[in-house]
Amino acid sequence: MMIKMLTRVQNIFLATKNIEETSRKFSKFFRGNPNFEGSSESLGIYITVFELDKTNICLISPKNSGIWYEPLANFLKEKGEGIFGLNFSSDDIDSDYNNSKINDLKVSSKFNSAFQGNTNDTIDFNFFNIENESVINLNISISNEINFLSKRESITDGISKVNQLVIQTKFPEIIKNIFEDKLNIRLALDKTFKEWAGRMLFFRLGGVTLEVIEGRDLKHNCGYFGIGWHTDNYNNCYKRLIENGFGFSEIRKGRKKGTLVSTLKEPMLNIPTILIGLEE
Repeated sequence: MMIKMLTRVQNIFLATKNIEETSRKFSKFFRGNPNFEGSSESLGIYITVFELDKTNICLISPKNSGIWYEPLANFLKEKGEGIFGLNFSSDDIDSDYNNSKINDLKVSSKFNSAFQGNTNDTIDFNFFNIENESVINLNISISNEINFLSKRESITDGISKVNQLVIQTKFPEIIKNIFEDKLNIRLALDKTFKEWAGRMLFFRLGGVTLEVIEGRDLKHNCGYFGIGWHTDNYNNCYKRLIENGFGFSEIRKGRKKGTLVSTLKEPMLNIPTILIGLEE
């Protein structure tokens, strides 16, 4: 039986060496303060969370011994700052855990964990990691719903949500098998583009696109490449970000008809970044 109850891309984890400084930059970028600041003793990390629609952007840095301490410290040492991993939410984590093992999806043990907020609030959750060799560098976990409590006010000229997360892989067919067949994530498009002789697969979950791009000259089987932010008011958001010191390329038409895009020239945490929205 395949996993049937994944609901969304719940958390995207961004590794940083200086969580306070990075938090200030993202607060300026998102035009709002974090929803949650704290740590996890069991994971061995500090965490700062910004909520964007259905997806949380989680800044993390090493704290002390814990499940994620060594992998995160090694990531920062070997790769530098960037996209560390992502988390899918499940409506029924016990059932999905059992189904993953039945469906020959290699997973870790199931862990009980918690985030402790700086204001003494505690958020308990259960999770397990996907450990198939072909995607292990992506640090993908599945958990129950994690409620970071406070809500950010929506801003009309701000970043409204995550549009896409880009993954490069040597073996797109293996990623397809894991995402579509074992995790039951909808494959919206699978196409080879003649202009650069590369295959692209677009998976959709909870309003976020996981854009998988074939790449041949990779150190590992796969890795994260970049992220796209969506705004509901493109021109005003673009203008505000420029006024606040974020250097973007000139606005151009996107691949998808009716969209506008521009590229962040000096991306935060070295993550290739685009701003995307609809033509007004």
